[in-house]
Amino acid sequence: MRLKMVSMPYLPEEILFNIFSRLPAKSVGKCRCLSKQWLDLLSTKQFIKSHLARANQENLILTTTKYTIRSVDTIKGYDRGTVSRDLKLLAVPGHWVEVLGSCDGLLLLKSNAGKLFMVNPITLEQAKIPKSPLAFNYHEGETIYGFGYDRVRDDYNVVTARFYYKLNEMDVLETLIDMYVYSAKRGFWEKIKNLSYDCMYPVFPCRAGAYVNEAYHWLGARRRDLDCNVIMVFDFAKEVFSEISPPSGVDIKDQLSFTLGVLGGCLCVIGDVNNSQGMDVWIMKEYGVADSWFKLSVDGYHLGDLFKPLCFVEEGEVVLVVKGPRLVVYNVKERTSRDLLVDGIPGKFVDGCTFIESLVLPPVTLCCHREEPASDKDKSENCWVTYPFGYVSGSAADFTDTYAYFMKTGFFGKAHYSYGNHMSWL
Repeated sequence: MRLKMVSMPYLPEEILFNIFSRLPAKSVGKCRCLSKQWLDLLSTKQFIKSHLARANQENLILTTTKYTIRSVDTIKGYDRGTVSRDLKLLAVPGHWVEVLGSCDGLLLLKSNAGKLFMVNPITLEQAKIPKSPLAFNYHEGETIYGFGYDRVRDDYNVVTARFYYKLNEMDVLETLIDMYVYSAKRGFWEKIKNLSYDCMYPVFPCRAGAYVNEAYHWLGARRRDLDCNVIMVFDFAKEVFSEISPPSGVDIKDQLSFTLGVLGGCLCVIGDVNNSQGMDVWIMKEYGVADSWFKLSVDGYHLGDLFKPLCFVEEGEVVLVVKGPRLVVYNVKERTSRDLLVDGIPGKFVDGCTFIESLVLPPVTLCCHREEPASDKDKSENCWVTYPFGYVSGSAADFTDTYAYFMKTGFFGKAHYSYGNHMSWL
């Protein structure tokens, strides 16, 4: 019998747009490979934003003692254990050691050489961030980071602060703070001046803040009233600070007993004061509304146990990182816990955070760094560049032609070129 070819019915782009925007990011990636029409449609900025607006599935990212970063795609069916995958990221000097934050499906990663990258763990695209001025600051002290989105400028920002001690004119040791914010769109760091708040010195620097509602949050105090401890808020769009009052009756002066976190997309204050049985987690159900704080009690764990809530998995159940470190599923109603096993992790994992699947592209950046030349014959700057289909490396002179080609083809659109420490395509 002769087979008859049947043509697929035509679907308007509006319908395809609506259907595809509801699919997981990985499925969209596969659909992009099926036709040029779909590739063009599913790669537009409008589609990526629409897909992001519908994304709500929280996945886990775990860092391990073997210097790898692993993605746990889903924790449904966690009773049988979950499967992780190693992110095949561009090799960097040293090793990946820390996930500093997540925003819109992008991760802010740090290597043990102190280099920062924005990475999409689904598409594996990544962009390097130039060193902050704090990297050249010889003051010893703890450095904290924040990562977020500026909706007004359509820009991703990194904020960093360093805490250090210095004797004042009265020979009294003071805690000082330097703070900078990086704009991926503009490609440079800018110092935040006239700080009216002091952050609390971080006991756990990697857990010093929380990104919620397009703003970054730290525990802090007003400089003119150090006895008034608040949750200080940095708005990425306005580049100004404001404050949120902690839960009523909760004194957050003791930084050894409190930290901030995010649970279910809500800001939370985590502390073990007045609860010898375990931890209290206050969750701000409606952002900015003081009366919306409510408390969850978690028995058997304390802040010193590296306690960190990650996400809800079912009604009344929360995934926690606790001392070990290990993952635990805690049932709030029954006040019981059980280990969450993750297959495929080499060695032990160090820490964890959550991210959502998205197709958001990290800013494409050409980074040049000066190194000591191997000989007098080699005095060029060594460079490498990442972009959506890979990376190339060579001397700065080599990239002049590359840059001109990309500008001619319009591959990157608007661009910024500067000699010196770095060049960036925006």
